[in-house]
Amino acid sequence: MGSRLRPWLAAVLAGSAAGCIVQDRSYVQDRPSESAGSWRIEHRIDRITGKPAPSATVITTSTSNKTADIRDAVLQVTCFEARPVVRFSFDIRVGADRNSTFAYRVDDRPGDEVEATFLQDHRTVVIDDPATVAKFIEDVSRGSLLIVRTASLFAGRTVAEFRVVGASTAVAPVLAACPLVMPTSAPASPRRRAAADDRRSGLA
Repeated sequence: MGSRLRPWLAAVLAGSAAGCIVQDRSYVQDRPSESAGSWRIEHRIDRITGKPAPSATVITTSTSNKTADIRDAVLQVTCFEARPVVRFSFDIRVGADRNSTFAYRVDDRPGDEVEATFLQDHRTVVIDDPATVAKFIEDVSRGSLLIVRTASLFAGRTVAEFRVVGASTAVAPVLAACPLVMPTSAPASPRRRAAADDRRSGLA
């Protein structure tokens, strides 16, 4: 998958290991955490900017990988650079850009692959395209069970199931702090640009 995130951001977005949420001292708690169905809502303030930086998180132990022992996975919706992003964290390597895919399904509605970024730790997958984030939030807000799958040439297939009841309430503070803004024209992703270059050069 093509990465739209600057390389040095990998350490920022991959900072917490799956199943072990480490306190980030760049934030302070605005008010007590809340629960909404399966979600945990953190009401935080950025210590540098003073702006709200809430997050909504779900942790699951319902995971599988045929070639490795995997225990936990974390789904988080949060703000990054004034826009909402969706982040999945695993406790094993699940893939890398250009040789891995990410797909999801909610309840009994057929799913598909979506554009996502595999960060440099190979354990974190981020959805940051505004249209894809909007569709993902809409889907989970209308469902109860989210199934995600990563497929990689070196890491095999990893599957995780998340209970997402309460998603609409959980992500509301995030969207209030960093509203979804759709670009007027979406540039082609790096992966699609690479494929187009290959076709032009007769490689595909």
